[in-house]
Formats: sequence, C-alpha cells, structure tokens
Amino acid sequence: MIFIDRNGHTPDANWVQRADDLTQELLDAADDDARGEIIDDNQALWGELKDFLLNISKSKCWYSEAKDAYAHYHVDHFRPKKEALGIDKNDYGGYWWLAFQWTNYRVCGGAGNVRKGAKFAVRTNKANAPADSIEDETIYFLDPCDEEDVLKITFNEHGEMKSLSSAGWDSERVNYTIENLNLNFKLLKEGRKEIWTKCFAIIKETQNLISLNATGVPSAARKAQIKEKLKQLKGLVNPTSEFSATAKACLLSSGIDWALRIAA
Repeated sequence: MIFIDRNGHTPDANWVQRADDLTQELLDAADDDARGEIIDDNQALWGELKDFLLNISKSKCWYSEAKDAYAHYHVDHFRPKKEALGIDKNDYGGYWWLAFQWTNYRVCGGAGNVRKGAKFAVRTNKANAPADSIEDETIYFLDPCDEEDVLKITFNEHGEMKSLSSAGWDSERVNYTIENLNLNFKLLKEGRKEIWTKCFAIIKETQNLISLNATGVPSAARKAQIKEKLKQLKGLVNPTSEFSATAKACLLSSGIDWALRIAA
C-alpha cells in the first residue's frame, strides 16, 4: 500500500453532474427502501470511473499495489453504501449519501473487495447521516488516501504485509485491514517475495561493487555497473512499479546508508 494522491484529479463535469443529481435523489428519498432502489438502479455509474481511478494509481490496486496478482479490479466504496458491519459483525448503518461521491471510491482487486464486502468497523464517532462528519470517525481500515495510514505498514522477506508497531491501536488497525482485505493473499505474498528477493540481490551486488571500488583500484567499468544497479533499485521503488512499498521496505531493512537514501 502506498499513498494515493488524488490532488489534481477530478472526473469529467458530466459525470460529476450526474452523480450530484443522484445524490440529491438520495437525500430526497422517502426511506431506506427508496434509497436502496436508487443505488441499485445506478450501479453502472461508479463503474464508469474505473479507468479514471486506475490512472491515478498507475494501473495498480490502491490497497495491494498489485497489477494482476489480485484478480480483476473493482470500484470499492471505502465506506459501504447500505450497511457497515462493525467488529461484532452487527450492522451500524451504511453511508448511502456517499454512494455517488467519487472521493469515497477506491480501486480494489477482486480478492480483497469480496473479502471486504460491507465490513467497516468504527471505533468512535460513527457517522449515520449526511450532516455527520466522517472526518471525526475513528476507523479501523487503513486508507490508501491517507498519507499517515500507509506509514503504519511494512513487509518482510516472505512477502508478508505486517504492522510497524508490535502492539496498540496502530497494530490493531493494520491487522484488521490485512485480514478484511485479504492482503496476505497467497499470490500477493509470492509477488512481494519475488520483488524482495530481486531487490535484496541487487543491494548485495551493489554494496560489493562499492566496496571493491573503495578498497581496491577504482574502475570506470565498475562505476558504470554501480550506476546501473542504482538505476534498477530506483525503478523498483518508483510508485509506478508493482509492489514498490515492498522494495522500499527491503532497502530500509538493509541499514546501508546509500540504500536508505534511495528508499527515502
């Protein structure tokens, strides 16, 4: 998971107008049944934004950073539309008024979106109406659109996502997110492990070349090799690359000064 920066990205005006019109219909609807019918009859609307949303993330799932190991993409409602299941699996009320709000959408691989379903646990200040502030909610799910949230996770050499904290609220949120978005799905772990292994090998090769240049006779050919290795590592941590956060975690785990600077 990396930070998804939506600044500078807005759907086309026609889509926004249609979404606003439907939101007004929801606000004017007589009851939950009427609102549910409006949502069900217009499910195609958020599907129209899939390519737009994928463009923001460079064709990667917003939660897993996978391009194909996480199955086909869904447009996920971060805050679910009709019901929101808490830690106790009880329904505490969905966010129907956000059904057509594009800022509530996330791109999610099918393996995660099916697991997530209507789960959305809130610790405090649950919003239950349009007038309630979702910003005041204390939520369990990590949000890829929250720059601070993505800093709470890391990865290991087995390709597993895990919490940076060993205990406490941050750890609880990370574990909830991993479990309920299936983020240690077998194919995901295999994909991340492959990137870690590749990254680790390049780090080792690069450090060996740097040491030889520092202790022996400097070599122009060796210097060119180092430059190429560094380019490869920079490519692995580029946000456009699949599982870039795993490559970054590998670099950080090395403890080598030059590797830490690449990961920064």
